[in-house]
Amino acid sequence: MKKICPFIVVIIVVLLLTSCEKEKDSTNAIQIRTDKVTYSPNQKIIIEIINCSDSIALYFVCSSYQGIPPNIYKLENNTWNGYWGPICDGFSSFCCRELQSGASYKDTLILELEEGSYKIEYQFIVRPSHQYESFFSDPIKVK
Repeated sequence: MKKICPFIVVIIVVLLLTSCEKEKDSTNAIQIRTDKVTYSPNQKIIIEIINCSDSIALYFVCSSYQGIPPNIYKLENNTWNGYWGPICDGFSSFCCRELQSGASYKDTLILELEEGSYKIEYQFIVRPSHQYESFFSDPIKVK
């Protein structure tokens, strides 16, 4: 009987741990897709942002950018460095607009990029009362 008791305790603990509801992982809440993996320096980059979460995603509205403002990072010396982002003023910029659950948003970036590897960041508040979180595209190449 002594051997069975520890076994039962372990089973009960495992059942309790697995039955507890965990907070949903928001790392996959927003998907960012580009139409290609490789671009030429002056080629348009078509982007689709999809809200895969079960809640509204809120985003900052930037005065100098029509749409959801991106940040572009370039890989230099094995480090992702800020390369481009819109400059927002404090008068016409505000929080927040909404991207509904299950909705998608399409945008076209027209930038003159140098040769190299890039990734695109968008920031959203996915759950109410949470902070902005960064969501990234897969890396793209400019050749």
